[in-house]
Amino acid sequence: MILVLGGTLEGRKIAGVLAAAGFRVMVTVTSGYGAEVMPRDLPVELLVRKLNATDLDRLVRQKNIRLIVDATHPYARVITETAWEVSQKRNIPYIRFQRPSVTEEFQGEAVFRVNSYEEAAKLAVSKGNTVFLTIGSRNLEPFIRVGREGRKRVVARVLPDAGVLQQCAALQIPPADIIAIQGPFSLEMNQAMFREYGAEVLVTKDSGITGGTDTKISAALGLKIPVIIVARPDYGIIPVTDNVEVILENARKFSGY
Repeated sequence: MILVLGGTLEGRKIAGVLAAAGFRVMVTVTSGYGAEVMPRDLPVELLVRKLNATDLDRLVRQKNIRLIVDATHPYARVITETAWEVSQKRNIPYIRFQRPSVTEEFQGEAVFRVNSYEEAAKLAVSKGNTVFLTIGSRNLEPFIRVGREGRKRVVARVLPDAGVLQQCAALQIPPADIIAIQGPFSLEMNQAMFREYGAEVLVTKDSGITGGTDTKISAALGLKIPVIIVARPDYGIIPVTDNVEVILENARKFSGY
């Protein structure tokens, strides 16, 4: 069986390609939302669970996994490093699908690149009074903390998921500063939101075209709003590809089919 660590559009596509080629596939997602967007007719085994190293190691053994395909989000560093470590421990081939970057094309005095969320938060509050976040829900805390210290408004655009909204509630983010909506969005839609909320600085991630990063940045720059981009993690020696055919070749080579 091939294990696809999914939860992304690419994960769903890769699982579909592998299943169509005749491979037995298990897909893991971490939330109910991830399960909801999985195509109902996709002939795969679905596991909805956040996996730690012990869980993943047990799963690999119980399901006789022959190849791990990591198609998680570009910023899902913990599960990526965990999957790589388990693959090395069990001597199982591993490959990560990494969507191409789109931020290199954006340059200029209004584009800032940082290596951490803490750094991004401190820079953001120095650039404007209303900080508009499109970084997901897992790293909101430093922005909320620094924003309150500087008496800045922080608007968080997040997925409309119950767990995500609970995280926002735990951080005591006012409902008026939460935009719970599923993207990606067009340039015009992004600009409409930025205008509506009075955004003065945008913080985003390099989530590629799939994540709508290009239109977010273009929309902000078109309104002369500075953009802060949090860099992707450096995965070092972990094998990476942006080609689904390479994934399929690995499946044929290592799965025993």
